[in-house]
Amino acid sequence: MPVVVRIPEAIHPLTGGEDEVTAEGNTISELFDDLDKRFPGIRQWAFDGDGALRSYVSVFVNRREVDSPEAPSGRVSPGDYVSLVPTIAGSAKATRRVYLTFPQELIREPIIFRIGHEFKVVTNIRGASVSDNIGLVALEIEGEPAELDRAIAWLGKKGIKVEPLPDEA
Repeated sequence: MPVVVRIPEAIHPLTGGEDEVTAEGNTISELFDDLDKRFPGIRQWAFDGDGALRSYVSVFVNRREVDSPEAPSGRVSPGDYVSLVPTIAGSAKATRRVYLTFPQELIREPIIFRIGHEFKVVTNIRGASVSDNIGLVALEIEGEPAELDRAIAWLGKKGIKVEPLPDEA
């Protein structure tokens, strides 16, 4: 019997609109490894490059909050119910710097334009290298943390590889 994971609305684009999914694993980190195979980008939304739970994510197992430093190693059992809860950030603005790798079929698509029009964020291209085969873009995105999460999740869902720039890790 798998673990049921409640997905916050902000990252529904990653799960095809599903608000509950199932996953296998003995720890929260293993659950996200399993989820990320089916829903690329979901692990990056919840964990930083060092494997620590991001500050804007709270994890509850069967209605009990798991302390942030302990979250990756937090134990889960088949039949458990895990809820992912984004921290309410108010109207505070944040900036994320990411490195985007565009596959060949998306190079000519106005993806960065669409981010600025479909999400309440401001984009600033910090560097780019585009050829007929691949597009590499260093992008700075500013907005409310939840809206940044939505925009970054959307990029991953489109098939664009999103990596934090070194000062974001």
